[in-house]
Amino acid sequence: PDRRCRWEVNKKKPNSPAVTLSLCRKEISGEELISVDVVPALEVQSWPLAVRNGPDVDNWLGKKLRQEIRSLPCYFVPKRQKGRKLGEDAKESWRISFSHIEKKIIKSHGNKKTCCESRDTKCCRKQCLMLLKSLIEGLKQCFPKDLENLCSYHGKTAFLHTLSARFDDSSWALQQLPACFLHLVGALQDHAERGLLPHFFVPECNLFATSVFPRKARVFLVNVLEEQKREGLPLLKPPALLPPLTPTTVGAEVNAGELSETSHPLISSECLKFILVFVLVVSLGFNFLCF
Repeated sequence: PDRRCRWEVNKKKPNSPAVTLSLCRKEISGEELISVDVVPALEVQSWPLAVRNGPDVDNWLGKKLRQEIRSLPCYFVPKRQKGRKLGEDAKESWRISFSHIEKKIIKSHGNKKTCCESRDTKCCRKQCLMLLKSLIEGLKQCFPKDLENLCSYHGKTAFLHTLSARFDDSSWALQQLPACFLHLVGALQDHAERGLLPHFFVPECNLFATSVFPRKARVFLVNVLEEQKREGLPLLKPPALLPPLTPTTVGAEVNAGELSETSHPLISSECLKFILVFVLVVSLGFNFLCF
């Protein structure tokens, strides 16, 4: 934005296609103001043979939208495969990206054109996806080693498959958000338990294949999802509020047993006599002055 700032290129991660740029101040501290992920990509007009038919959304979004999706370009992004002993070809591999088409599908998510056009036709599809992403992020933070292979794309893929099978708008009514979200979590759990999560655009590609997602990690994911459902999804609950302050008594404590039965619980009898005498004296003095 001005001469006091500079752009820095961060060191690229081997398994990430993104190049991160950081906008920093020129002072010695180098405070980072904002970071931007830039993904270089090749635009391809003709879809590869493996995905040429497009996603199966006829019953959900209709044939017309499917043809519209097929007319859009796809992108190739440089994505190195995971693993240590990789050949030279594997190190310089490319991945087909459908992120822009996924956004279009989620935007046109309704089985009917009137979905989410008014308050009465609101659905909970997008809220379910946001909650699932939050749950996955929370699980990865709690179990970084056990769920190293898990990512938000597994959740998005399970979400798209669920929408395609459960396509009627009435099944995603806004007031049914808790039930719909639990159904979505159960769908991801079922995919992990069966070890089968086909890519939404490339069905031959299994995202839960043992070669890319170890069986031990899948079993752990199934168990931890079951635990989350059983305990009421604690990772999605807001943090507890601070407990209220406990009032404390300053000074010596009074033993209730030492008070007489006729004494006042707050004022002793001697103190009460003194107050009455003081009021009487003030009252007489005031009447004398008035006279």
